[in-house]
Amino acid sequence: MTAHDLEASDIVDARLLQAMLAGGCPMCAVRARSEKATMDAIINERVLDIGFRADLERKQGFCTRHVADLVATDRRETGGILGSSMLLSAIIDRRIEFLRGAVESPGRRLRVRLGLARQRPPCVACSQGVTAVETAVARFADRSSDPAWAAALGDTAFCLDDFLLLWEAARSRRGFDAVARRQVARFEDLRRRLDGYAHHSSHDRLALMTDEERTAADDATRALGGDRR
Repeated sequence: MTAHDLEASDIVDARLLQAMLAGGCPMCAVRARSEKATMDAIINERVLDIGFRADLERKQGFCTRHVADLVATDRRETGGILGSSMLLSAIIDRRIEFLRGAVESPGRRLRVRLGLARQRPPCVACSQGVTAVETAVARFADRSSDPAWAAALGDTAFCLDDFLLLWEAARSRRGFDAVARRQVARFEDLRRRLDGYAHHSSHDRLALMTDEERTAADDATRALGGDRR
């Protein structure tokens, strides 16, 4: 049984099946889609919101990765960089607020100012991604009680961190043991492939190296570092 054989009962199922059918870790896909939608909405709808800009770096902000995405998102969505420039200005203004006059501050006051300047609020895009993944985890855990879904989940290429989130949520679910066994075996096989690559990488053994050993490092990178798409 694969994801192609499953039927969606609602829009959440439909979106998760779409993520599964795309290959790779479906929760990474859900996270990336939610983060992208958030960045698009900010550029298209919220960039002129004075209150939103005033809150940047106070109540919410952007992590370094999503700061780097601002200009690219703006160019993709609007063809320009006016909106991202306004947001970047608001971010810098807040970040340097505590640095104004810091050079003249004595030791303790300088440490306080620098500490405040280094504080970062939650990233608004990452927060939306976390919420989307929480929804996906809860639904996958629920669906794992269905043998057809459990069979498909067992063969899904979850990254390790997201699989552990799912296992934590579904540990008491009937039928999840089969999913866990398949996934643990998948990670064990990945380790075997990596060891095989190392063993066959010497000049006198190169002819023994298999294709699955050659692709092991790339697969391990996605499994351990997340499947960014």
